[in-house]
Amino acid sequence: MIAQELNEIITYNTDNSGLAFNQINCIEFDDANRLWVGTENGLSVFEPNNNTWLNLNTINTPWINFPTNQIKSIEWADDLSSMLIGTSDGIVKYIDNDGELTENNSENIWIPSFGNSCSANNSIINCLLYYEGVWSGSADGLCIQYLGPEGNWLNLNDSENLYSNNFTSIKKNPNNDIIGIGTVNGGLIMYDGEFNVYYSENSDILDNSVLDLVFDDNNNTLITTPQAGLGILTYEGSWIWLNTENSEISSNSLQNITVDNNNNLWITTLENGLINYKNNIFYNYSTENSNLPDNKINCLKFGPNNNLWLGTNNSGLIKITNPTLGIESQNKEKICVFPTIFNYEINIELNNYAIIQIISQQGKLLRKISLESGIHQINTIQLESGLYYVLIQTENYNLVEKIIKY
Repeated sequence: MIAQELNEIITYNTDNSGLAFNQINCIEFDDANRLWVGTENGLSVFEPNNNTWLNLNTINTPWINFPTNQIKSIEWADDLSSMLIGTSDGIVKYIDNDGELTENNSENIWIPSFGNSCSANNSIINCLLYYEGVWSGSADGLCIQYLGPEGNWLNLNDSENLYSNNFTSIKKNPNNDIIGIGTVNGGLIMYDGEFNVYYSENSDILDNSVLDLVFDDNNNTLITTPQAGLGILTYEGSWIWLNTENSEISSNSLQNITVDNNNNLWITTLENGLINYKNNIFYNYSTENSNLPDNKINCLKFGPNNNLWLGTNNSGLIKITNPTLGIESQNKEKICVFPTIFNYEINIELNNYAIIQIISQQGKLLRKISLESGIHQINTIQLESGLYYVLIQTENYNLVEKIIKY
């Protein structure tokens, strides 16, 4: 793992700003680039351009009629000019008519108990998605607007051939119509017109709890798990796993994940800070080795100007200005793996001592050897035909190469 200072960090907390509470569960931007911050004690709306805050809760804003101050999820529905606010007791819908937040008790501005005709929407709303209707994942089931009979809500739970009623994340692939859904103990659910469940009994998924997911530019589905690390469901349908046994990732207990404009991964851990995966290298940032103020990060999102925003468990809101890594200026060591499509042997050329690991698609370590500088032939007679990963670790640099045996 490589760690160093991130770019400029600004922390917003209850001591230095108008933030309602320091435990943050979710963040979202609206079309005016206002940042909506869901906390354990109310909702804060931050306008970065003029550094103003508006706090909404059950006490000083009774005109909203929030059922609770615990805000668990937020989703901006651009087609509706609406913000969907998931609480520990259902959904509140805010309709943005004029772009300004005002104290208005008009029923068409703030709609409490939205979608409560679907019974699961009366529970803890863990995740929300708007795509041709509202997708709502709660601790008691999954509600999908307009997929039910005659345009009603469709309520899915374990009686519908699913393994769990507790849903954690709902994301849409930006390149197609595929929806990915994470669950607690129910595996990964993919929807492409029908629901397909990836579970330990029918697939190579290593952890049936999927805390978050994202789609990369290659249409792979990447999932974070509390015990098995990072799972990658390739577009072709095979699984790849990266964990502390077969890679340099700092933790197997992963929480949230997002992809930046360069297709690099940013991952939060349950208690070990922030991970960035870039150029086949894992970078770890924590309070011990960086300027982060909190190791437990509950949510993350890229906003305007490519700034990364983090919601922490104890230290408030963090803004990282266009996070980049100074490692770019480091000269890469000469490392060559050839041929990448082979039958019997591969060659590895090194300038310095390195540790070589050959890893299967499923993330299983098949071989580990140490090599000095020079050109080395590696016999692969024990490997079956298929895709493999060669992880090369030197003192200053890590590299992963894909190889295919035919």
